[in-house]
Amino acid sequence: MSVLGDLRSALASGERQLRIKQGFDPTHANLHLGHAIPLRKLRKLSQWGHEIVLIVGDWTTQIGDPSDLDQSRPLKSREEVMRNAQTYLDQFHLIVPRENTRIVLQDEWYGKFGLRDVIQLASRFTAQQMLAREEFRKRLDKKTAIPIKDLLYPLLQAYDSVAIESDVEFGGTDQLFNILTGRELQEMVGQRPQSVFIVELLEGLDGEKMSKSKPAQSIWLVDPPSEVYGKVMAIDDKLMPHYFEWATELPMDDVRATLDALARKDLHPREAKRKLARTITTELHSAAAADDAEREFDRVHKGGAAPDAVPTVDVTVDGQKELPIVDLVVSAFAKSKREARQLVSQNGVRVDGTVASEDTKVPVRGEPLVQIGKRQAVRVRFR
Repeated sequence: MSVLGDLRSALASGERQLRIKQGFDPTHANLHLGHAIPLRKLRKLSQWGHEIVLIVGDWTTQIGDPSDLDQSRPLKSREEVMRNAQTYLDQFHLIVPRENTRIVLQDEWYGKFGLRDVIQLASRFTAQQMLAREEFRKRLDKKTAIPIKDLLYPLLQAYDSVAIESDVEFGGTDQLFNILTGRELQEMVGQRPQSVFIVELLEGLDGEKMSKSKPAQSIWLVDPPSEVYGKVMAIDDKLMPHYFEWATELPMDDVRATLDALARKDLHPREAKRKLARTITTELHSAAAADDAEREFDRVHKGGAAPDAVPTVDVTVDGQKELPIVDLVVSAFAKSKREARQLVSQNGVRVDGTVASEDTKVPVRGEPLVQIGKRQAVRVRFR
């Protein structure tokens, strides 16, 4: 039977409570809208009586997940990881109820690991198996270093499944290698191999994968309603089908009808996006909050007023007294220098309401409001 067949059979049988695993590495203080996709599935499974196990990756985060990267992540301190983990626990329960949910830290098992345990775990897999992973093949092709710690990451995530005897593991498409490694390890130690539930990755405002490493391009679960609404309105029109299908809880009949009307041009893209923004804001907050956010958006973008609420982004200045506008846009919005220069040359960047030129240097004081076009704005806090 296929992996998908295993899962369908296990869910359909109803013979026993399934133990369903979801892991998060607290590399950032908050969870974003992309995380909500699997969390909503977990909420439904919890309501059906299955046990949800949230694994906080307090050890794997210190290594850094090499998924979807062509270079190694920097090491993080345990103190930073645990600070971030605390906010994860609160935000996880914004969607998944506490009933039937167990939260565990990897320290429960890795805190007892010794060198012999690491060697035994590593002996079950070969270097060839790890290097077959796409991210590692890219590094080999580019002659980029592959630290041994990166090769250990999939093994540590895999052992999590053994430690809790997972029946099902949830994860994004970028986690497929790690999750299948867990399934393989379970078979090696005599456990029933877990089923695999993979969900789509959601794009951020820049069209790339929504990521904790790009805060200005992500929609966070704790963003205020006006920010959620404004950020959804800032996504590219071509992303709307993916957002309607994966980032909302609208019935699929409603989604298909909306997308069909959009394709036939019976529905203007602007109105479709307003529906999308209202829906997501309502689901994360409330209908009343979505109405207020829409009015605020119209006030700013139709009336030309400055936004009342915008995200604050920390920018490191290393003792500089002034920051060139291109460098500021790169740091605040996670843009490339080429993109930043193009925006500035097109008069698309404003600082405290004033259009910036290529020669603009922003004094390192206060918290200036930096805007890109009509849709993106952040308040900069210099560090």
